[in-house]
Amino acid sequence: MPGKMKSSGKKLKVGTVLDEQIYQQLKERAVKEGRTISAVVSAALLAYYTTPVIDFKARREAVRRFCSTPFKLTREELEEIMELDFYDQ
Repeated sequence: MPGKMKSSGKKLKVGTVLDEQIYQQLKERAVKEGRTISAVVSAALLAYYTTPVIDFKARREAVRRFCSTPFKLTREELEEIMELDFYDQ
């Protein structure tokens, strides 16, 4: 999992191309929140950066084991899965 992002206080100008509708929604959101577009984009990038990277290989293996016949999960593994809070992920 990535560490916390730190700000150097230094700002860089970044150019990108956005779909017109996405830009309009971004602009409207910034106005509603009383923030700049830059602040909204920075917050979104920070949220993206702090989200754990999905391990697709592990997920495929979990699906294969969960859906296989005969059932290949141990009771302990199944109980661990059942105890996970979906909304904490």
